[in-house]
Amino acid sequence: MFFNVFFFQAEDGIRDLVRSRGLGDVYKRQAEDGGVMLAVILNKIDLLTAEELAAKVAEIKKRFPEIVVVTTSAEDNQGLDDLKKYLEKDKTYCFLGSSGVGKSSLINKLLGEESGGETIKTGEVSLTSDRGKHTTTARQMYFLKSGAMVIDNPGMREVGLADAGQGVAETFDEIDILARDCQYVDCTHNHEPDCAVIKAVKMGELDEGKYQNYLRLKKEVDFNLKNLYKKK
Repeated sequence: MFFNVFFFQAEDGIRDLVRSRGLGDVYKRQAEDGGVMLAVILNKIDLLTAEELAAKVAEIKKRFPEIVVVTTSAEDNQGLDDLKKYLEKDKTYCFLGSSGVGKSSLINKLLGEESGGETIKTGEVSLTSDRGKHTTTARQMYFLKSGAMVIDNPGMREVGLADAGQGVAETFDEIDILARDCQYVDCTHNHEPDCAVIKAVKMGELDEGKYQNYLRLKKEVDFNLKNLYKKK
């Protein structure tokens, strides 16, 4: 079994995962396309109060109830035992996320008992960009004492849907079902009259954030397809 484990910094990761960038929908679609399981690790929880952390986890679970969420801190070892329990024997876990979210630091913690010290080089987070430096430059697999295998990946800068036009509809299946009641067959769900999707948002039947992420991802896919056709 292969797992994709995406890392976010607990302090501001909700913005990228659920709100403005909607990366949770992208990652979920890519995991489903690749036939892998998906989990989210909120790291650096030592920067939050217990109440702030609980609110952020609740927001993730509300949007993505089926996704496993593990909260950790490499700084003070919070959640490390929970993470170890999640990483099962004979299963492979691919750690992905932006630079500076703490992937390598946590792997160092997981390897610490066996290696006797730091195994992976780590870097500081830039004070100007709030992003980490690319200290991991190539994929590396590590074998944990439990029998689980962990792949550390270089930090990602951008993630999107390159060729998943149908994937957008499948990712937002709730919107796809609502769209069947739109007045126009080619409704973009952006401005048309008698749009069932827009109506559902106004009535509170469809989450506003999910709707905005749908529009953003659909626009991204349309843009990528146009570029693809131009190259042909």
